[in-house]
Amino acid sequence: MSFRSVLTPLLAGSLLAVGAVGCSSETPSEASGGTAATAGAATSAGTATSAGGVAGGGVMTAGGTMNNDVTPSGGVTAAGGTNAAGSATAGSATGGTAGSATAGAGGAAGSLAGAGADPGPCTGSLKPGNTNATLQHAGAMRDYIIHIPASYTGKTRVPLLIDMHGSGGNPTQQIGYSGWNRKADAEGFIVIYPNALNARWNAGTCCSPSMEQNVDDLGFLRAVVEKTTTDGCIDRKRVYASGLSGGGLMAYRLACLAPDMFVAVAPVSGADVTIPCTPAAPVSVVAFRGLMDTTVPYEGGMPLRWYWPAAQADYEQFIQLDQCSGADSTSHTVCKTRSQCSGGADVTLCSIHGGHVLYDAAAAEGAGVPDVAWEIFKRHALP
Repeated sequence: MSFRSVLTPLLAGSLLAVGAVGCSSETPSEASGGTAATAGAATSAGTATSAGGVAGGGVMTAGGTMNNDVTPSGGVTAAGGTNAAGSATAGSATGGTAGSATAGAGGAAGSLAGAGADPGPCTGSLKPGNTNATLQHAGAMRDYIIHIPASYTGKTRVPLLIDMHGSGGNPTQQIGYSGWNRKADAEGFIVIYPNALNARWNAGTCCSPSMEQNVDDLGFLRAVVEKTTTDGCIDRKRVYASGLSGGGLMAYRLACLAPDMFVAVAPVSGADVTIPCTPAAPVSVVAFRGLMDTTVPYEGGMPLRWYWPAAQADYEQFIQLDQCSGADSTSHTVCKTRSQCSGGADVTLCSIHGGHVLYDAAAAEGAGVPDVAWEIFKRHALP
């Protein structure tokens, strides 16, 4: 019996766990943004010391895997980590290559902004920096942070990335963890950090209580893209998504159910729990999983009443869904890719020697999440 044949009835049945990590409160109130994740030690259930201090109400071990009963206080305490919260300030929208988003053909960002962009003039008035925004959707006022690079002029359409926090987290915390702002500043694209109701995304078969409340997060994220297209100068052919843990689950759901809007996704420490996953078009996936992750284990399993697919199972599923052939290629030492896929898609798995919040561990191995994901993302656009 295959792993998926066992997994499907488990997830579809009575294991829609209320207390499960990723579905209740797995996401860390972390110390130094995951810097210590390379040490490999797992967290204990409530007593652990961090290499960089403690933020919010939680603790982190040197392995980067968090206490599973932590609800963050909303911030990130940085102690020298490369993804320190200081990078999340509005001032971080400086730097990068000025004008790279407006160049018609030269440079990576220039080719992204110019090739295949939506026709018609832009009329939005977004300004560089970090801005809080709101959107009324499905009877609730939803909010998000939008990051505009300094090179943005509002005259040339640029790509858009949605980066989603983990369960129990928030947008400010995710800015500190992921490092996407720095990549956006260098390459000239826009990043949005949406906020989940109940601090947890409804990823289809997870996470509580948003799942039970049937929160329309899929519709909310679509609405965010639509609103940003109105407010700014967005290339709708180049919309991407990423996310940590519960946000990674949600990124997989977008791949499964919204490939018409999101051409590629990069789930981080998340598994595909969308059942069934039925993408209407090929979609590229760049997955990052921690070899020492005890929250969403690399080999799969049920650490807290929730059965997570193994990293290899998710990889093989999207190889099948995208009708890929040929052999794997290796890059960045720890990443493998199947690139001969329908519609020009490709599927990548990066196996990181780190724990759950693996951004710094990935960077230390030369496979930083924004770097590897964007290297692949910028090759893909909707037809």
